[in-house]
Amino acid sequence: MANEKRNQMADMLLQSLYDYHYAYNGASYNLPKAMLEADAQSKAAIEYLIENDYAADSGQGTESLVLAITKQGMDYINNK
Repeated sequence: MANEKRNQMADMLLQSLYDYHYAYNGASYNLPKAMLEADAQSKAAIEYLIENDYAADSGQGTESLVLAITKQGMDYINNK
């Protein structure tokens, strides 16, 4: 059941990254890392997206996640 909830959250987040990508000309989405510590389900979903190459975080070494959808993530959304 936990994996099902994580996957649903991951799908929702990936769709949001997809929409954000097109709404803001390919921009990455910034999210304070402190917010993830407060929400374990969101953290697990984002980690799942990154581990499966659906999203990338270019914010290493900062206080924020800088998330962008990858080509693999776009393909997943387009083929749903």
